[in-house]
Amino acid sequence: MDCKRGARYLLASAVMLRKPSDPDSAAVARLPIGAEVEGGCAENGWVRVWAKDHSGLIGWVRSDLMSMRRPTLEALLDESRALPAADREGRLRIAERALALAPFDERAHRLRIDALREVGERAALVQAERALAELRRPQVRRDKDEPRLIFAYDGEVLSPLATLTERGLQDGPYSAADGGLPVGDPRRAPAYFRPGRVYHYYRGGADAGLLRVLGKTEPSCESDVALVQRVGADGAQPLLAGIATNFALRPSAKAAIAEPDAGERQLLERLLREALSKQGLSKRKTDAALDPARDAAGSGPQYAAALWQARGPRVLIASVRAYFSEEEDRDDTHAQAYALLIVELDRNGKHRVVHREAEVGEGGESSHSARYLDHLDLDGDGRNELIFMQYGYESWGYQVWRRGKSEWKAVANGGGGGC
Repeated sequence: MDCKRGARYLLASAVMLRKPSDPDSAAVARLPIGAEVEGGCAENGWVRVWAKDHSGLIGWVRSDLMSMRRPTLEALLDESRALPAADREGRLRIAERALALAPFDERAHRLRIDALREVGERAALVQAERALAELRRPQVRRDKDEPRLIFAYDGEVLSPLATLTERGLQDGPYSAADGGLPVGDPRRAPAYFRPGRVYHYYRGGADAGLLRVLGKTEPSCESDVALVQRVGADGAQPLLAGIATNFALRPSAKAAIAEPDAGERQLLERLLREALSKQGLSKRKTDAALDPARDAAGSGPQYAAALWQARGPRVLIASVRAYFSEEEDRDDTHAQAYALLIVELDRNGKHRVVHREAEVGEGGESSHSARYLDHLDLDGDGRNELIFMQYGYESWGYQVWRRGKSEWKAVANGGGGGC
């Protein structure tokens, strides 16, 4: 058995990952072209690999379907041009691989259209030309009988957040994958994560254009998330955390609200310090928790601003979540600290804390925390809701909060995943 470790890249449009090295065995995953796997031992034309970005599965892949070099659209275009003029079927095979690798690149569509025209497949040619036309004119369309869906985008993946019904905002859908199908099988994805679907995109309480679903991804034990990209006139702009919908909203803001200024940040930091101190956290650990340089994922302080109403005062949100190292643990037994504040400012600049939660402790299964994601009028009543990411022990999700008579409360939950 030859064992050479290192990254490998899949070359076929779709590659089956199998438990035993047997072409007749059941597949545990359907991996796309270009997927990176960690190669291991080779045996009888098969290589045992670790699909770390596909639920971390381990299995066997045919060695001829992998390469040490990542496939690119440019390389496939060159390969197609290098074929003899008479090899029409060869160009079609390359075009199919190119489209699987770059389904939202016009060059891949043109390559397949030209190849279909060469081989004379008229019906497939009509469909291919229609697909290119739709790619060039992205539009938001709701499927028949599909509810009004609201999604949260955390800067990496899109997840269902809520539905808007006649009764108002309700919990979002959650589609657990069919465990009887291989990971990566298109049938595991719900209709709202069908590759190519286009959604309205909002950020900072304002319209931010459109985004397109690239496909469902399964990065954890169980999750309902998809990869997306920005499209349309704003396609070249970075895609940041925000909200997406399959129906049009009417945000009151014309542009994203400004972040907290220096004075507001000082106020929020002072209030966070007070909240943590009341929980018995030492000053040294409080300083460490509020250090902006903390680089652990989702750790450290967060300061944000929102609007409750179009012409209303600013709402400030502050949160901190910190996990302390053994070196930082000398003062007490608190292994983690968490606080969340919502502060409303009146027109004279005076503040009032309308929501406060804080806890310190040893962490573990009872731990939880929240971080602000965005704000937007989701139900069209002229008042913005606040959207938070919620973290539990080995789990995460989203909540929509609405302002009541005197405080903010959660009204809908959705999305996320965990183990």
